[in-house]
Amino acid sequence: MKVFSFISKIICISSITFSISAKEIEIVKEHSKIGFEIDYMLMTKVQGQFKDYHGTFNINEEKSEIYNIKVIAISESIDTNDGKRDFHLKGIEFFQVSSYPEVMFEAKGPFKVSAGKKFSMPGNLTIRGIKKAVTWEGTYKGKMKDPWNKENYFFEMTGTLNRKDFSMVWNKKMDNGGVLIGDIVTMNTTIQGQATGDKTAFSTHMIPSTKGIIERDQLKKGLIKKLTTSTDPKDHQSIKENIKENIKD
Repeated sequence: MKVFSFISKIICISSITFSISAKEIEIVKEHSKIGFEIDYMLMTKVQGQFKDYHGTFNINEEKSEIYNIKVIAISESIDTNDGKRDFHLKGIEFFQVSSYPEVMFEAKGPFKVSAGKKFSMPGNLTIRGIKKAVTWEGTYKGKMKDPWNKENYFFEMTGTLNRKDFSMVWNKKMDNGGVLIGDIVTMNTTIQGQATGDKTAFSTHMIPSTKGIIERDQLKKGLIKKLTTSTDPKDHQSIKENIKENIKD
């Protein structure tokens, strides 16, 4: 009975230790980017991004490991800075967003990470319902606290894929014998992550002295019942308008 009690205590202590050192991290979309580029006419490149996405991963800082990575990009949000091209990309010849609304990357891990060091991340990429093994190359940029005392984790990831592996085979021949677009897509991703449920509110990323920030602090402390404005209009006045207002005062 004593042995059983001793083992139970060890398991309990181990669980507590694990929960402290390991936590789930959520991608901060406002400061991250899932970008890509592909050869165009063999002379230049078309660049784009997915503007809507979300993702999480676990990090164990004690072991310097990340694991359980899952990132989902919304196919409809693809943006190459050209409406007609984006319309084509969303159709049946490419992402077919009406049937396959998500692009998903998953990697189990664990993967060893160290600030400033590169690492490899093999995983599975699913596009148009087709799952293929890929390997991204990453760099853990390190950890830093923001002005609101929140921990932030920074990563850069890159890798390539063949679009034809995902049944995206459309192309056009050119007079010189070449083709309009290449087959290889290069992915370039920048990630800022914060602990799930403890993210810095994006609306606080303003000059702390603005009326909106002051009122939010007052609201939090119960000093006022509601905000009079989401931001201070003076923040967006021209220099001349500010000078005139200061003269009036």
